[in-house]
Amino acid sequence: MKRIVIDIYGADNGASPILEGTAKMLSEHAEIGAVLVGSENLIRANLPAELLESRVKIIDTSDFIADTEPASAIFSGRNESSMALALKELKENDECIGMLSAGMTGALMVGSIFRLGLVGGLKCPALSSSLPTVTGDMVCLVDCGANVNCNAKDLARFALMGNAYAQIIYRKESPRVALLSVGREDTKGNNLTLEAFGLLRELPLNFIGNAEGNDLITGYADVMVADGFSGNIILKSNEASGKVAIKILEKVLSNCPEGERAACENALAQLNHLFELNSRGGATFLGTKKPVIKMHGCAVANTVCACTNQLLMLDSADFTQRLETALAK
Repeated sequence: MKRIVIDIYGADNGASPILEGTAKMLSEHAEIGAVLVGSENLIRANLPAELLESRVKIIDTSDFIADTEPASAIFSGRNESSMALALKELKENDECIGMLSAGMTGALMVGSIFRLGLVGGLKCPALSSSLPTVTGDMVCLVDCGANVNCNAKDLARFALMGNAYAQIIYRKESPRVALLSVGREDTKGNNLTLEAFGLLRELPLNFIGNAEGNDLITGYADVMVADGFSGNIILKSNEASGKVAIKILEKVLSNCPEGERAACENALAQLNHLFELNSRGGATFLGTKKPVIKMHGCAVANTVCACTNQLLMLDSADFTQRLETALAK
């Protein structure tokens, strides 16, 4: 039986929504099992007995890495922390196809490097996030915060990995790959983006050139390549813009005449759907030997289900091998 490793700790609302989501996920996917890492008593109190007996393995621990700790805490004698144990199980158990965690991003990244391992000679994985566009499609932003100091070859690797990811998750044979810069013209950018532009142009990709920050949400590209510093800023700005737009529309709705209320409510519903994080799954570390997905801190039960669907799509497409092949180019 294929299994998914789930670190039950790290979510803003505690382990309960993660365990609720696990039960829901297992009811939707009768063919898979789960390895739950966390307090055995808590797990047993929140999951049906029939699931525990047949499809759930428990790794008991009460230790977890808090967001207030440094990323290096994944070492520091924390071999019994939920994240360390989950990564160990993922690496050593051939049944396990991937891992979900809402824990601290930095510790998860460091742990993925040193406790799980990377493909293709990578020194660090790239963090990718799927963002909504006004066309209804999604765009893969890579990197969105794992690598803040990059060179041009790093950006070329991000492009290859993001392309492979978009082919599988967005079901696009030839995703449009763009490089985040300060203008669409070939000559725009800093030394990093100018050098990366030359490398991306030579790769076997549908590289459409530079893209500006506002292109992120217009549907201009399927994959947006950035260094982690710029990528994280544009990611957070995009999320904040969505929240502001929703707040403005909520304020308008509170004073809206009755005859216009239906239209405002419909617009608000569309905005909420567009910027709702949990239905999109989580951020994926690209380049790990097995897929690792970082669930948002505000994870709810549906987050586990959405992230499971991501993992199953990646597994069915032999994503790790595809990354190895892509990076060899």
